Amino acid sequence: MAFQRGVSADELLHKKHHTAWTHRHSRILVWDTEPVPTVTCTQIKSSSSERFVYGIDPRVSPKRHTQRALRILNHVNEQLGACTLTMHELCDKERKIFVCVTSNNRVDGCVLAETISQARRVVPTRLSDSSTVCGLENERAVCGISRIWVATNARRQGVARQMVDVVRSTFAYACRVDLDLVAFTQPTADGRALAERVFGRKDFLVYTEESMIS
Repeated sequence: MAFQRGVSADELLHKKHHTAWTHRHSRILVWDTEPVPTVTCTQIKSSSSERFVYGIDPRVSPKRHTQRALRILNHVNEQLGACTLTMHELCDKERKIFVCVTSNNRVDGCVLAETISQARRVVPTRLSDSSTVCGLENERAVCGISRIWVATNARRQGVARQMVDVVRSTFAYACRVDLDLVAFTQPTADGRALAERVFGRKDFLVYTEESMIS
């Protein structure tokens, strides 16, 4: 159904839809679970506030925490226009969800990371569109950033970079993943700019995400 600005019925319907979406958005993006040993918690700081990044591994984290993190992730997926995940699809592969939470339990960021084996380097070009050209040679990689999202009010504060740093420190047991072994999925123009800031180079690694349907 087409929306027509200036038509009172359409304006009222649009306002109701926006109010309902905003209420749902604010209700979902809250972390209201208690700390447990099987959910990692890393403190990060920005110029404006203190935040904590919780790492949820569906293979060992409590079901309540995993379900909460998955609900947040799928809400983020809707905003990114990405496929949603079921609990089975999350657990079937070596995936972890990282949720960035403020001191008052508001969710400011979310990352979905997964185990990968190889990726290809971006070939820097002068193209200004969202297309990404990659080389033909596969390189070793161990951690794939499948989704990365930061709330609008928390952007430009280094949150995304710090979340990637937490992923590198806690994704693999008892070791820190080298930055050269981390890859992004095929990024948008904004995602490419973020990746260049995170990696400090234009020829970062990119991998092709496997189907979310197991």
